[in-house]
Amino acid sequence: MENITNGIKIGSREIQDTTIARMGWLIPTITVPLAMTIHIFSGNSRDFPFFISESDYPGLERWVFTIGFFCAGLVQMLFAYRMWHSFNNGERRKLMHLTLGCGLFTGANLVVMSFANMYDYLSIHVLTASNVFEFGMLWALLAHLSLPKANSSGRKIRIAGMWIALVSFVIMSQSIIRAIKDLEEFGLEGDTIITLNSIQSAVDIAAYAEYGLFLGLILALYSFESDFRDKLKQSQ
Repeated sequence: MENITNGIKIGSREIQDTTIARMGWLIPTITVPLAMTIHIFSGNSRDFPFFISESDYPGLERWVFTIGFFCAGLVQMLFAYRMWHSFNNGERRKLMHLTLGCGLFTGANLVVMSFANMYDYLSIHVLTASNVFEFGMLWALLAHLSLPKANSSGRKIRIAGMWIALVSFVIMSQSIIRAIKDLEEFGLEGDTIITLNSIQSAVDIAAYAEYGLFLGLILALYSFESDFRDKLKQSQ
């Protein structure tokens, strides 16, 4: 891989930063609804609403989930690197270094999560998924703060997305925490489906909050595309 102006070169193929930025939000935006839709219409969903990761179920939906999030994780790491490389020349260089670290960590956890399904590797899945959500929000915030001269419309979308993600994350977390307190009689080391069925009343709230969290993060990712478009115009 070779850095070029406003992008990278892999072999003889050049990929612009705007394309990388678009892939960063487009791949998960396609992956999640597609995997969930297949999970529902294949008759594998145990209830609705359900957590996004429940669609990582044996069958076609698992292929969509795993391949989609694996690619999304790799692109996220590349996106974080290109943002660092492209905008690491201002007054907030130290903050941009920290942003890069968060972006790489988020992408790496997304890659691991894509293979660690919640049915067979619940502990690993919960850990990596939590890291993706938490460090994903932190990455978006740090990247936002690292770009004081960012595109104005992109900033508005990003701020809205971060607020949606934060509020949704609090609601989701509190719903799950309260439900788990009542799970001593069921246990967390048993069958995942039985456990989820036992706390479905909490999932009814937490799942919708997770959808909101996902939407907020997608909006934040989408917002950075405008900054790369501005940079491309300035270089032309």
